[in-house]
Amino acid sequence: MPTLREQYDELRMASGASTQRPTSSENDPFIVRLIQLLLSHGVQTKASDIHVEPTRTGARVRYRIDGLLQELLLVPEEIRDPLIRAVKTKASLATDFVGRSKPQDGRIDFQVDGRMLDLRLSSFPTMFGDVLAIRILDRNAPLLKLEQLGFPPELLQQFFQLIHRPNGLFLVTGPAGSGKTTTLYGALEKIRSPQIKIVTLEDPVEYQLDGVDQSQMSPQIGLTFASGLRAALRQDANVILVGEIRDKETVEIAVRAALTGHLVFSTLHTKNACGTVSRLLDMGVEPHLIASALSGVMAIRLVRLVCTHCAAADPQEEQVAVKLLSTIGHAQPTWTSPAQFRRGKGCGACNQTGYRGRTGVFELLVLKDELRLAVLERSTTSLFKHAIASGMRTMLADGLEKAAKGLTTVEEVLRVLGEADEG
Repeated sequence: MPTLREQYDELRMASGASTQRPTSSENDPFIVRLIQLLLSHGVQTKASDIHVEPTRTGARVRYRIDGLLQELLLVPEEIRDPLIRAVKTKASLATDFVGRSKPQDGRIDFQVDGRMLDLRLSSFPTMFGDVLAIRILDRNAPLLKLEQLGFPPELLQQFFQLIHRPNGLFLVTGPAGSGKTTTLYGALEKIRSPQIKIVTLEDPVEYQLDGVDQSQMSPQIGLTFASGLRAALRQDANVILVGEIRDKETVEIAVRAALTGHLVFSTLHTKNACGTVSRLLDMGVEPHLIASALSGVMAIRLVRLVCTHCAAADPQEEQVAVKLLSTIGHAQPTWTSPAQFRRGKGCGACNQTGYRGRTGVFELLVLKDELRLAVLERSTTSLFKHAIASGMRTMLADGLEKAAKGLTTVEEVLRVLGEADEG
């Protein structure tokens, strides 16, 4: 596939646009085609976001691919302003002085290469103009099934058992873009049936699920996660998905719903599964309510996959992996021999990064009796120790096993997890 720079230069030549010709109008055919090119390249590279960032001499265009930003294009100053105005206009955002002086949010329905894209646009004023962050939601992209996300088989079976319970609170935790929504959609896809009523409260609704009542939250008119959850409880729902627990009011209603016969799914931002209990305590939830309502917590991160086109064996990584495992109580490697540690050398297929695509690393905390006692004692350290003793495998252990299979690298696992596995 040609690089974005090569396609951009070809577009300029085809449009008869010299690098010196002013392009002042957002309706210029070249600008229209440039937007198509930028979005098309985003789809082809499976980018989650496109950033258009004005500089003193023009603008740089960066794509978030496999979780990392890559600078793929610089455009000159005469292109910068009409490009930014054109994108903002398509999202119905103000482009006058007032509009350029404040942050704005909008969305665009846009068809590229026969695919309908839902673009979420955020503009932010800077010294040289508005920075644009464009989130790409591809309506044509197939919804991934749980079996495709990288779960270890035994963990997946535990997860299936938890999501088929008639009640309880199940939380998925991780930073933005870590796969929380994809995992929960996969869970709903697995349990939905004509006999079960499922209601979701989302901001935004990212994928449309047949047979599920999905609601878009709108805080501007008072439809928040808390008020939406109250309303959902009057809908005779069996299962309720709350996009995110952000405040004490929402978590209290979610806990009450779980204790009154509903299966409630939601997300939090914590560094690991056991840390979720600390977060709930900090939000003011009583320990006995957490111990009674919480059925489990799934912590997730996404690691890049080694590029299969340029992968080469890297046996030295095994020594590092074994040493890391010992820090979390594993005296012996948890993977089967022989290990297949690999590293990508970098090639055209992976844009010289050595990685292409991503998979999940997981940590599942199942609240059993001895763990509920640790919750009642407000001891996260004790909870972590009991969880490990009862067989919980941390994200670090899961990531290192995937490295041992040649799927990712130890370096990548450490980059993504940082201190996530500390109890």
